[in-house]
Amino acid sequence: MMLFILLPAHRALIWSVLGAYLVLPVSTAFELPGVPPLDKTTIPNLSILLCCILFVREKWLGALKDPAVVVLASTFVFSPFLTAFFNPEPLLYADRLLPAMTMYDAFAQAAINGITLIPFVAAYGLINSDQRRWHVIAILVTAALAYSVLMLIEVRLSPQLHRMVYGFFPHSFGQQMRGGGFRSVVFLGHGLLVAIFCSMAVTAAVARWRESRGRQRTRAGLIAIYFGVVLLLCKSFGAIILAVLFTPIVAFLRAKRVAAIGAAACIILLLYPAIRSTGLVPTVTISELTKSFSTDRAGSLGVRLVNEDQLLKRAAEKPMFGWGSWGRNRIYSPEDGKDLSITDGAWIITLGMWGWAGYLAMFGLFCLGSVRLWWRSRTHSTISIASASLCLLLSMNLLDSIPNASVRPVTWLIAGAIFAVGAKKSGRTKIDAADRQVGPSLISVG
Repeated sequence: MMLFILLPAHRALIWSVLGAYLVLPVSTAFELPGVPPLDKTTIPNLSILLCCILFVREKWLGALKDPAVVVLASTFVFSPFLTAFFNPEPLLYADRLLPAMTMYDAFAQAAINGITLIPFVAAYGLINSDQRRWHVIAILVTAALAYSVLMLIEVRLSPQLHRMVYGFFPHSFGQQMRGGGFRSVVFLGHGLLVAIFCSMAVTAAVARWRESRGRQRTRAGLIAIYFGVVLLLCKSFGAIILAVLFTPIVAFLRAKRVAAIGAAACIILLLYPAIRSTGLVPTVTISELTKSFSTDRAGSLGVRLVNEDQLLKRAAEKPMFGWGSWGRNRIYSPEDGKDLSITDGAWIITLGMWGWAGYLAMFGLFCLGSVRLWWRSRTHSTISIASASLCLLLSMNLLDSIPNASVRPVTWLIAGAIFAVGAKKSGRTKIDAADRQVGPSLISVG
């Protein structure tokens, strides 16, 4: 509430989403009867909704007038009812009983999905100009600079801050030990999430460097180099590879090319389950390449790929609406009921639980905005590097969600901002007084 009272609405929205994600505890929720669990995601999202209703004077519900958003969001929210309808039977594996899906389960999931969409809808309506999209990048860099201090503390002393502040460690401590040292966790729950956040911060800092001039350019370059060093200390091979691939794209390519690459990555992600099912993903080559860098990581990746193959077969049994909740999408031993599954990727979790309907609705909201932005850029003479950079940041986050469940409210925020850009008929938007208080000057690149 203080953020929305003191800051322009779009800045308050960005800081609310980022602040909650970076600071609040994971694996913690208030369980109340008849309402979704109140946790790190639902509490901030509901707070944002309340503040938008009370304090925002702009028209921030423009997403509800976009036919593409309405169709995808409605499917995302209401498809769990069809999942429940087609999963009326309990599942029994030895002495393990998985309950049938009920309409109460569907209602609970629909409520969670609706709450999840709040940052997307608010960003669509409030982050509606190039200057405001620069604010997303600038605030991401500022927040990452502050967070890097905590990250470096944990790299040196081991990940202890979540335990010291909130009283418990949220994950397996052994998974945070790499290369004779530690990966930082801070308040995100796992070192992999910290790494992809840092990787996105590197790319955002490079975007700032590209558009800055004079001393600001030098400072932005130093910040990007600093983030690169911190990213190496995160010891996450996937996040480092993403930064190595995407930062030169943001730094040197024309904005249209940047948007095209982001759109291509989103299309690949949207179709990834189908591509994976047909065997077009070179899993053997990927495993061998990973093995050349690290035998341990190659073994971990091999286990994931085998599990994904098994879970894809499981999902194919109920392809349209999935198996639902209660772990029904997982694989169990028929002898003793032991859970045999490892579900890491956001795509396989969504596909197995909610089928193609839920998957295309959710990832359609993520990806379609980037595709529309690229399509619009083909018929317009200019597209800003701010919009193109956000498109690439989203692509990085989504590509990381293939091996990891890294979809977070920040992902929805960026996706909403990009969706709004792709919907506009003109590259020009009205700039208010609050928008003019921004970092680098805008240079539209053809």
